[in-house]
Amino acid sequence: MAAPRGTSKNAGISWRSVTPAPLILLQGSEELLASRAFETVRTALRGNAEIEMTRFEANSYERGELLLASSPSLFSETKLIEIRQLGTMNEDFLNDALSYAKSPAPDATLVMHHSGGVRGKKLLDALKAAGAIVVDCQPLKKDAEKIDFVAQEFRTAKRKLTAEGSRALVAALGSDLSELAAACSQLLQDTTGAVDQDVVDKYYGGRVEATGFKVADAALAGRADVALSTLRHALATGTDPVPIVATLAMKLRQVAKVAGVRKSSGQLASELGMAPWQVQQAQEQARNWKAEDLARCIRLVAEADAQVKGASRDPEYAVERAVMQISLAARH
Repeated sequence: MAAPRGTSKNAGISWRSVTPAPLILLQGSEELLASRAFETVRTALRGNAEIEMTRFEANSYERGELLLASSPSLFSETKLIEIRQLGTMNEDFLNDALSYAKSPAPDATLVMHHSGGVRGKKLLDALKAAGAIVVDCQPLKKDAEKIDFVAQEFRTAKRKLTAEGSRALVAALGSDLSELAAACSQLLQDTTGAVDQDVVDKYYGGRVEATGFKVADAALAGRADVALSTLRHALATGTDPVPIVATLAMKLRQVAKVAGVRKSSGQLASELGMAPWQVQQAQEQARNWKAEDLARCIRLVAEADAQVKGASRDPEYAVERAVMQISLAARH
């Protein structure tokens, strides 16, 4: 299933769908995804037979080690060879790997991770030409990709994670994929039933990353009490008002982009460069707004942005005033 995709155009497949093959190239700097890919192949091979596993670092490799590791076993064991640090490979590894790619051992699975950089481009090209399965291990940069990641974590565990819960989790921990994965694991172990925003907030609601989104969403929904209490708690615990104002501005601009536009979330997402869930949320929030109030609040937040960046002696009052005005405007 995975092999045809890897052999046709070498398009990167997900670590979740990789299956054992003679040559597998993990490409990208996200260590968590590379580790998951190694483990996926390892688990698949162990499920079929006893395996003989060998691990190398390509930057400390010694000539002939790959040939020795891939030689037939007296006990006919399946061989798994894992090689890391391709981005800093030495010449001995490069030469041996180029030779190996021309004629891979039939009973061995060779999995290699190249985290980036120009070193080893000749080998990467040779591996792809030889039909290596390429696994995408690039960092997840978009919120939509991270939301899909956490959704898949829960789906694999046969547990329900609500849309609001997944957005809250990404808002709280989305800057580090390893931390996000660990949070998913903790929630799966420590909770039962569906995981929603309330559950996520209970565990991770105090995270700085989540604060701006919680304040903005409450303000745009006209929930002044929630917005102000969240804001005041954040400021009292040392949160910088600058990112909170930036989030307010971003949310207002998103609402302005979709307000009054009669198109599907999919169409607008493509046109506006937003994730479909962001469009849907902005469309829901737009129902609370009049065009003139939206324009006034965008100007208000622009003023607050200047004030929290030095134009005012009291930046905390500036952001609090902006939040209050937005909350009041959303009620009309």
